[in-house]
Amino acid sequence: MSFISRAFRGRPRDEAPAGRLPPGQYLVTDFPVLSAGPTPRTPFTDWSFSITGEIDKPRRWTWDEFRKLHTETITQDIHCVTKWSKLDTVWEGVSVDTLLEGMPYVRRVGDGLL
Repeated sequence: MSFISRAFRGRPRDEAPAGRLPPGQYLVTDFPVLSAGPTPRTPFTDWSFSITGEIDKPRRWTWDEFRKLHTETITQDIHCVTKWSKLDTVWEGVSVDTLLEGMPYVRRVGDGLL
């Protein structure tokens, strides 16, 4: 007796080019969004992004300041733990390197801190 029901067929896997889907994944063309509740809405006038912690000089950007930072565009496949994959997804945003530019950092060999 098989532990998989005869009725189980899974999702079609022939939609993706060979080798692009990991085992057990299925292809989606939309962007499934899973949420535990309503999406919070923050007015741009109240929005800010900060880098704080064990640094000499914390940094903070308003929405307008953040939008003026250099952005990059990358294309990547997404493989979600809920078994869906979305191929060739285009992302645009500010890289961590840009945010940390000019910020001194401490490198400790072996403890993973930069």
